[in-house]
Amino acid sequence: MPYLSTRRLHGTIGKKVSRYFMYRKAKRMYNDINREMTFFESRFLKSRLNHV
Repeated sequence: MPYLSTRRLHGTIGKKVSRYFMYRKAKRMYNDINREMTFFESRFLKSRLNHV
């Protein structure tokens, strides 16, 4: 299913373009998840360590 969004582009070029956009999307999702995890850790985990 990785090439459904660019199914009009055929051949090797279409696959490369699709792979590039999927890489960008994955990188953006990773950054969002990483930011949320950092927020969670700084807000909850580190504050509990200081109170012990």
